[in-house]
Amino acid sequence: MKSKPHILILGGGAGGAELAARLGGRKDCAVTLVDRQPAHLWKPRLHEFAAGTIDSTLSELSYYMLARMRGFHFEQGKVETIDVATQSVRLSGPHAPGGHSAAPRELTYDRLVVALGGQTPDFGTKGVDAYAVRLDERADADRFRARFVAEMITARQRGRPAAVVIVGSGATGTELAAHLRQVESGFFRNPGERPTDILRILLVEAAPDLMPGADDRLRQSIKSRLDALDVETLTNTKIAEIGPDGVIAADGTRYPADISVWAAGLVGNPCLKNLAEFNFDNRGRIIVDSRLRTSLSPQILAIGDAACFTPDGAKAALLPTAQCASQQAIYLASAIPKMLAGKEPPPFVFDDRGRLVSLARAGSVGQIGFGRKNDFLVKGKFANAAYKSLQRRHQWTLLGRLRGGVAIFADFISPAKGAQLKLHR
Repeated sequence: MKSKPHILILGGGAGGAELAARLGGRKDCAVTLVDRQPAHLWKPRLHEFAAGTIDSTLSELSYYMLARMRGFHFEQGKVETIDVATQSVRLSGPHAPGGHSAAPRELTYDRLVVALGGQTPDFGTKGVDAYAVRLDERADADRFRARFVAEMITARQRGRPAAVVIVGSGATGTELAAHLRQVESGFFRNPGERPTDILRILLVEAAPDLMPGADDRLRQSIKSRLDALDVETLTNTKIAEIGPDGVIAADGTRYPADISVWAAGLVGNPCLKNLAEFNFDNRGRIIVDSRLRTSLSPQILAIGDAACFTPDGAKAALLPTAQCASQQAIYLASAIPKMLAGKEPPPFVFDDRGRLVSLARAGSVGQIGFGRKNDFLVKGKFANAAYKSLQRRHQWTLLGRLRGGVAIFADFISPAKGAQLKLHR
C-alpha cells in the first residue's frame, strides 16, 4: 500500500503551528511539526512575559498535546541541515541536563515548509551580545524578568530609580515600555510615590520618528500615550555601543542604564543560512514566489518571518508579522494539497488588516482596514478587543472550536487579562 505524502513543517510559531493544525488529520497526507521547544508561545505577547503582566502557567500550548488533538506528529529537536537531493531533514537534540541528548535522526518529506522565524539583529553594534537583552524567545523574557525584579528591589533600597533603556521603537519596544510602567507600582512602598521615583524608561529610535513605517496618526497617538506614561522618547539617535551600565550614541552621548534592551528590527533566523543554499534577501529571509515556493526546490516552501515575499507591483516585501504568517498558513493549508495532486494553486494574496499596539493601562491603539478602503484609527475598548482577538483567533485555530472556546472563556475570567491556556502532556 502506498504511503501518504508527508508534509514536514520546520518551526512552530504563529504560521507553522497554525499550518500543522489545519493540515493535521487529513486523510490524504501525513503531517509532522518540528520545533526546538516543547510548547508553543504566542510571540506577539513576549513583552508581557518579560514585564510579568501575563500568567505564563496559562499561556503556553504543549506541542505534544496539540499534535494528539489535531492529528499531526510532533518531533522536538533542532534542525541541522536540509538535503534537497534525498528530500530529508537532519535533526539533533533536544539536549537535557547532565549531557543527555536525544539521538540524531532524519525525517523525509514530500513537501517541506520552512517556518523557523526571525531574530533581532545587532547590526554589528558593539556590546549587544554582552550587555543587552533581546526578546526573541521565552528564555529571553524570563531572564529579563528576573533581572528587572532585582533592579527594582535594588532601586527601592538605594533610593535611586532603576534606569531601563530600550533601543528600537517598534511594537516590541513600545509595548514593553508601557507594560513595565504598569507593573512598577507593585514595588512601591508608599501610595503617594510617583512612577519616576522608582523606574525611569527611555525609548531610543535611530529613525527620525517613532515606529518607522507607521501612519502619522498612529504614531502621534502612541507618542501621546507614552508621554502620559512618563516614558521618555528619543528619536534620530543611533546607538553605537552598549556598555555594562549604559548605552552610547554615535555622537558620543552616554545614557545610563541598569538594563539595556535591544529591540531594533527583525531578520531571518541565522540558522537558515546553514540549512541549504537558499536565495536570501538583505535581511536573511528566504525569497519565495507567489505560491510561497523557494527557488531551491518547488517542494520547499517558506512562510512567516523566515520568508521574503514581495507582492506583484509592491515596492517592498511584506512586513514580518504574525498576521502575515497566519494568512500564509491559511493559504498553504489549501495550496499544498493541490500541489500534491499535481495542480497549480492560485497565488497568495495578503489582506492587510492593519496594526495594533497594546500600551497596558494607556490602552490599545491601532489602524484597521476593511477590504480596499483606507485604514482608520481605532482607540479604547474597540482597539483593545481587536488586539486580543488576534490571539483568540490563533487559539481557535490551534485548539479547535470546543477547546478554543474554553481558552477564550479562560481569557475573560483570568486576572492576568490575557488569552491564556496551558496544555500539558
